[in-house]
Amino acid sequence: MITGSTPDWSSWFPLLGISRNASVPRLPGIYRVRRSDSEGLDYIGQTGRSLRERLGALSRCHAEEMPYRDPHTAAPALWALHHSTGCEFEASFAEFAGDSHARKGLESLAIGLYRQEFGASPTVQFGRVPKGYRASSQNNSRLIAAGARFRGGLYDGSPLTEHLVGAPPVGPLTPSAQSQSWCGHSWSEWVALSDARYRIPSNTVGLYRIRGDCDGALLYIGQGVLPNRPVAHLSKITKVGHAQGEMFAAQRRLEVSWVAAPNRLAHQLLELENDLIAAHVLHLNCAPAAQFKG
Repeated sequence: MITGSTPDWSSWFPLLGISRNASVPRLPGIYRVRRSDSEGLDYIGQTGRSLRERLGALSRCHAEEMPYRDPHTAAPALWALHHSTGCEFEASFAEFAGDSHARKGLESLAIGLYRQEFGASPTVQFGRVPKGYRASSQNNSRLIAAGARFRGGLYDGSPLTEHLVGAPPVGPLTPSAQSQSWCGHSWSEWVALSDARYRIPSNTVGLYRIRGDCDGALLYIGQGVLPNRPVAHLSKITKVGHAQGEMFAAQRRLEVSWVAAPNRLAHQLLELENDLIAAHVLHLNCAPAAQFKG
């Protein structure tokens, strides 16, 4: 459960050297990053461990070489911004003692509210990278063994998907999460999740929402290729100890509603999905019950 509609943000601190800044707590929370000369944000994130450690990982964007995508996935894109403009970054944070479900819901809300105000996501949110650069790979033993790890940097090839623009919000973050006009979309009727394979046209790319016994809240919000994605949740019911599967199994009804978005890129679908989660958090004070449960 999330109390309060917006995070209680701290003042701004320089990102460079932030891992040594005692004013930044070693506590869970959410955080935001911007260029020092800009009002707009470049990234919003969350951590269940240490804000100081997580922001310290992001500060690797000041290194001579572009960092890998881990320990922080956004570090390569911030490196590209720093490399191309010489900008400096600053960070602000909000401590949050709630569980992972509530903390990730608060992160979605922060991103959603920002998108409503600015009409776009933070610059490098959802895997986006500035034009003229290619992000590094992750850095793990599997990639190293396969010879697939690589260091990114300047890039003059054909445009990559992560260079392309994001999707503005379709509509406001409205209440009534089960209505057919929620958040400006034209949702389908509700159908039994067990019938989705026959009711949703094959290979439909879009957004979907799943409801259970509650007539106000949702169980889950998702995106991708339909009907495969929503139907896949049913298989989790049979997995012993699966948190999401247990939630689905406890419902007397499981219904799905969807909206097609055939020309959306992967990161654009993630943006629109985030808007829906943000609206749910804003008006119902929590993310859908099975969200972020795997």
